[in-house]
Amino acid sequence: MRTIKSEQDIHDMARGAVLLGTGGGGDPYVGGLFVCEQIRKGRHPRLCSLDELADDAFVLSIAGIGSPTVIVEQLISEQTLARLLGRAESFFGCRIDALISAEIGGANSVFPLALSAISGIPVVDADGVGRAVPQLEMTTFSIYGIRATPGILMDDIGNVVTVDAASDRKAEDLCRAITTAMGSLSFSAIYPMTGAQAKQAAVRDTLDLSLQIGRVIRNARDGSSDVFAALLGYLNALPGREAYELFDGKIIDVAHETRGGWHWGVVTMQSPHSPDDIFTVQFRNEFIAARRNGKLVTMVPDLITILDRESAEPLTGEMLSYGQRVKVIGLSADPMLVRPESLEVLGPRAFGMDCDYIPVGRCMV
Repeated sequence: MRTIKSEQDIHDMARGAVLLGTGGGGDPYVGGLFVCEQIRKGRHPRLCSLDELADDAFVLSIAGIGSPTVIVEQLISEQTLARLLGRAESFFGCRIDALISAEIGGANSVFPLALSAISGIPVVDADGVGRAVPQLEMTTFSIYGIRATPGILMDDIGNVVTVDAASDRKAEDLCRAITTAMGSLSFSAIYPMTGAQAKQAAVRDTLDLSLQIGRVIRNARDGSSDVFAALLGYLNALPGREAYELFDGKIIDVAHETRGGWHWGVVTMQSPHSPDDIFTVQFRNEFIAARRNGKLVTMVPDLITILDRESAEPLTGEMLSYGQRVKVIGLSADPMLVRPESLEVLGPRAFGMDCDYIPVGRCMV
């Protein structure tokens, strides 16, 4: 068990979570400010490893559901978080022993830390996908038999809805409809599980990974080093993973649309060396597929991240705008996500693409 006492750690963790969030999960800026304010008040988030969990511990996922374009406009309310915790313990009829992120990405990496700071309940250093995803059932929790429901959804003004769906796919449909009615943002308490289930199904050490990624970027930037070389060096040293610089150019067009509770769009980039060298990234909350001159170079579940060319600050989809100079990095997914059973739920065909998954390294050839 460790306690986060440094505001810098929160900022680094948020930065790394944006990179792992592949454009989605919401901007963690406001959530990070909330957690830092709690630290200044002497309230500190606590982290525990999966191995520290008792097998019979009651573990619950706290997450925001909705469009990132709406999430970025919302403040985090201490009252809302406390009410969510109270309603969850009342609904499930037991004390919550630990919190866990449904996904590691943007704002959804910060929500459990915020609740930990005000409640003292530890957050497990793990999550349900090792990146961000647009649909509720696209998690290793769901893939390995942990049901998303029963659970609850609530909004800032006190509306509370309980959901108990026949399948996690149906839970996604129901939660998406409820969230749209709540203004395209809800706070959820879902995926009730035991410590033993979490150990079997979660992607490990992802909060620490986001912290280390954020530190690498900050330290290289502060030391006037080549930030992208430092970042790629760190990512390529991760066991079983590989990272590549996919493109370096300027954004020449961004199409955004908030529809059905999702943020849809395509960002188009152009090389400074050749006007005919075009790179596009398609997204639905998260970046789904990247193409260079029409050829696929990266696809889900591998991670696509867009970073500011000067600062190497990772960008969410809603931050992208015409004229930005950016670099695009492709990172292979956590090995849990490329197993056959995972690709059925997280592979390109699950996103409507007419192709099978090809790892980023082979896809670029």
